[in-house]
Amino acid sequence: MKISDFESGKASAIESAAEGKILPKNRPKGSVLSRPESSRDLSPLEKGMAIAEAALKKLPDTRDDVIESVRGRIRKGEYDVSGEEIADMMLRRRKADKLR
Repeated sequence: MKISDFESGKASAIESAAEGKILPKNRPKGSVLSRPESSRDLSPLEKGMAIAEAALKKLPDTRDDVIESVRGRIRKGEYDVSGEEIADMMLRRRKADKLR
């Protein structure tokens, strides 16, 4: 599929606008939850970040159920990933890393 320069430029502009919404320049630095109680007059963005931080602390570092499922499929010879799928994941990972 060929993408014209116009469409490519349009997609790039949309991506830049979305990136600005996701990663505002004035977002709070560091952990919101680590601030002393006295300075916790939080903006709506900071309140959202505090909720997200609290939720992240409850998550395990690894998803053991997913890992075991994949290991079992590998042992049985049922885990088959195409080169196209690998390339797609690499491109998605690259894009996600740019957003950070």
